[in-house]
Amino acid sequence: MNESISRGYLHEPYRLFHSTDKRDMDFEAHSHDFHKMVFCLNGHVTYIMEGNSYELQPWDILLIPEHQIHRSIMHAHTEYERIILWVNDSFLRSFSEEALRMPFDGNRGGLLYRPKVHKRAQLMEKLKEAERCEKAAFPGHRLMQDTYLLQFLLELSAQLSADGETPKNAVRTDPKIQEILGYINGNLREDMTVDQLAKRFFISTSHLMHTFKMHTGCSIHQYIRQKRLNFAWERIRSGEGILNAAAQAGFNDYSAFLKAFRSQYGCSPREIK
Repeated sequence: MNESISRGYLHEPYRLFHSTDKRDMDFEAHSHDFHKMVFCLNGHVTYIMEGNSYELQPWDILLIPEHQIHRSIMHAHTEYERIILWVNDSFLRSFSEEALRMPFDGNRGGLLYRPKVHKRAQLMEKLKEAERCEKAAFPGHRLMQDTYLLQFLLELSAQLSADGETPKNAVRTDPKIQEILGYINGNLREDMTVDQLAKRFFISTSHLMHTFKMHTGCSIHQYIRQKRLNFAWERIRSGEGILNAAAQAGFNDYSAFLKAFRSQYGCSPREIK
């Protein structure tokens, strides 16, 4: 099954993973209700995110804001080692420092950052210390881990501000697909079918379906459903009424919305509210 889903639950402020694999892993397209960072240490992996394909190489950092639909394709000819950070937006907001959230600015829609050689140690040192404190048992180890992680994010934010453009040779995109994604995300309340989109953008239905899946990792129907649920989630989390949030997201059948929401997030809208 290759369906766009919400993957992973994060009940703590953040979580660090350090993983190494040497096998083909072609994950289905999915999103998270938290931010994600992938720090490639070794190997070769392709990430497809919101119509863009990113080719990661060692020392690349891929930043994935919450609710961005993405999938990874790991290549078996090399061992793929990476550090992954999951972090809740509420944790970053609690410090009232916008620089902490800047790397995951949703307006960017995702970013691949390739730190310059002389700046790599500054990032890795803080991230390694955060890893070390996670496994430690001394008093205050979690507070120390928080401190190193915040230092890492502040350093990353500073580097991004100075030279944070995605390398042109590291990303592939299709302008037509980007145009279609922009239209979908700006019109979630409206009825949208594959035929309607094909007619609006002057391409054949079969070509649209094939190209869209190739560049996003999911079908048009799956993408629209995911984005509508993400939109409703955000509206409910910000305090809007559940019925109104569902209607604003394009769900005309409330029972269908409840069923889809539970399937997506593993809980009811009321629990989020």
